[in-house]
Amino acid sequence: MRFICYLTFFTLIFSYSALSQKKILKVPQKGTTIHKKYPIDGTPLLSKHYEETAQFIKEHPDYNKQVLAKTASWGFTAGSSHSWYADNFTSNTFYLVPSHCRLVGKNCYIFVADDQWNVTVNQSEVDSVENAFDNVTPANANEGIFATDTAAFGNPPDVDSDPKIIILIMKILDSDNASSGYVAGYFDSDNETGSSGNKAEIYYMDCYNTDLSTSDGLQVAEETCAHEFQHMINWNYHQTTTELTFVNEGLSMLAEINCGYSPFYPGLYANNTNSYLLGWDTDPTLALIDYSRAQRFFIYWLDQFGIGIFKHVVQDNQVGLAGLENALATDGQSISFTKLFTYWLIANKLENTNQSNYYGYPIHTGLAEAVSKNTYYNPNVSVTDTVQQLAAEYITFTSGSNLGITFTAPSSSSLVIEAIEEGANSNNVKNVPLNTAFSEPLYGSTYTSINFVIIDTNTTDATPQVYSYSATGTAPSSETILQWDNTEPIGYFPLSPKDTICVTFNAVAGGKLDSIRVGLANASSFTGGVWTYTGYTSTSTSVTSPLGKALAVPITASISTNATVVDESSEYPYAKPFSNWSTVNLSSDNISTNNPFAVGFVVKADSVTPLVTNYPGQDDYHSYTYLQTGDGVSTPGWYYLTTSTTTIAIYLIRAYVNLTIDGVKQEIELTPKNFSLSQNYPNPFNPSTMINFGVPAAGRVKIVVYNQLGQQVAVIANREYPAGNYSVNFNASSLASGVYYYRIETGNFTQTKKMLLLK
Repeated sequence: MRFICYLTFFTLIFSYSALSQKKILKVPQKGTTIHKKYPIDGTPLLSKHYEETAQFIKEHPDYNKQVLAKTASWGFTAGSSHSWYADNFTSNTFYLVPSHCRLVGKNCYIFVADDQWNVTVNQSEVDSVENAFDNVTPANANEGIFATDTAAFGNPPDVDSDPKIIILIMKILDSDNASSGYVAGYFDSDNETGSSGNKAEIYYMDCYNTDLSTSDGLQVAEETCAHEFQHMINWNYHQTTTELTFVNEGLSMLAEINCGYSPFYPGLYANNTNSYLLGWDTDPTLALIDYSRAQRFFIYWLDQFGIGIFKHVVQDNQVGLAGLENALATDGQSISFTKLFTYWLIANKLENTNQSNYYGYPIHTGLAEAVSKNTYYNPNVSVTDTVQQLAAEYITFTSGSNLGITFTAPSSSSLVIEAIEEGANSNNVKNVPLNTAFSEPLYGSTYTSINFVIIDTNTTDATPQVYSYSATGTAPSSETILQWDNTEPIGYFPLSPKDTICVTFNAVAGGKLDSIRVGLANASSFTGGVWTYTGYTSTSTSVTSPLGKALAVPITASISTNATVVDESSEYPYAKPFSNWSTVNLSSDNISTNNPFAVGFVVKADSVTPLVTNYPGQDDYHSYTYLQTGDGVSTPGWYYLTTSTTTIAIYLIRAYVNLTIDGVKQEIELTPKNFSLSQNYPNPFNPSTMINFGVPAAGRVKIVVYNQLGQQVAVIANREYPAGNYSVNFNASSLASGVYYYRIETGNFTQTKKMLLLK
């Protein structure tokens, strides 16, 4: 099923409506639709049932033949009544659902729970679901989900001697938390052994939180049909050996794509590339990133090899990584899994097939580009970091010239480094050997940026791989512009007094914030400031502020002119290029950009908020709004404001960074005079934070983390370091919330600092 990206921050989706000339143009109206729940798949929540079913069939291989006495089809007709067992996800028990058959299709019986008939489901909506399952999908006007899924993956099981699949539409009993995910559908293997009492090929679809009266709700239902049917087919070939969740869910997400439904927010993975490829989070909300990664991985397989390879994946006797490797061989592909994984990571950044078909998505283009952890405009840096098993981290160097870099790791390391070189008219990919100096003489001319992807190809060892890189070069002599917008403004949000708008920016190592610019519609002024960007933590009901330590407060952005409206009916109604910018000079504030920062303004009663445009991506970051209850929300707090389900609204706020001081290139201190240990950033954090330290002379450095009882919980550095400044990443995903202490020990120098983990 297709999940909707309402993560971490509450999200409001606005529709456009025409306003008076006084308000200048079309304005997204707040409060039109407030999405507080999102659909999730219930199948992974039943993993224990899968394991129990597999064990039972191993011990009773002839159970179905001996016990299921029914040898004829169900023979249901429209109006037939039957009570089906279903799962209560809150109590982990079965219960009976009285229902009636409302339609008999070519390949299905559709039942509706009696308590939902003509309450949340009517005949027209049942007809729509059956039509999608039996007759037509967005991908094929002549084939429904049943034919499309079986052609791609194989045959469903048949323990009930009836080829028709039973689809039960009902209110699925799960959490009533108004801001969490709800189970939109599921397949339970217990039905196949009869232990639940159904002894049938059946899967379930929700109609309570899934609004079948809307086109969006019907699409969720149709995607759920394709998704859950793949699970049923997959189980048919893995009855005694449970398929890895990543593969099973990824194939169900691929079933949606193959039926012509939209990709599931690839930006969720694009912003979280340093995650174990085959991993799966037990928290349904956190698992949304896993769904994004799994679907994107199999979309790549689809584009490279075609749909035929997935029948080999599903029907192979092995599961998990072994099954994927076997499928490649069975399909006649000579490429290894490790090499294919490496090419996929290159494609996620480059997405260009000119040099190699493997370096892009030949069919499904336009997926969100993998986001770099660090982007360096000044190339003089020295960093230590880690990468997870079968995962990748990206770093980008852009602007400047004369780049030289060395990646350091043990010679036995499983790390692979690839350089993705990009320019206006040329792209190139090069392998970068470990522990060897790498340079590109064309950087700064032919290639304006180089993206390095650091990949751990290890398939057996889950220990994060430690690596370092040290780079030198010439910084650019001009200002660096940081901006998320690249289209003309589309309007503004009619916010209330004391609402706050905020745009966050990534760090620019070695830079100083020179100024910011704000795009305004009307003559007006705003008071705001610049803060450190703290990252954020969230629960199902609240979110912490993205505004951390004040760096420049207050500041004022003002303008005395109104923007020129060219055509109010246009998607981009303002004059091009847009010129109504207010500039705030911050050069005297001496604000370092070594860490991420945020720019925010408070709305006044007599002012218009800054203009917005659509950020052409699906990663929901960078632009936040604090709303009061008067804005039509039930809880004051930080929200994403979007104008559609495929783009993110970004305030027109830009930052200008200087990498020179008084015309002289700023030198980055590569050899500090004294030992130092900096406060971790962000702090509080969840689950990762950076710790910076300085080493004036070569020597062994050890950094250890302790809990409040003084017990050692992690060692995040313990090796020889050359003189220089370093950063190490500490991932506390396995630790509980609380206060921790980190201590550096090197030579005669020791220092301890406190940090706070908030989950």
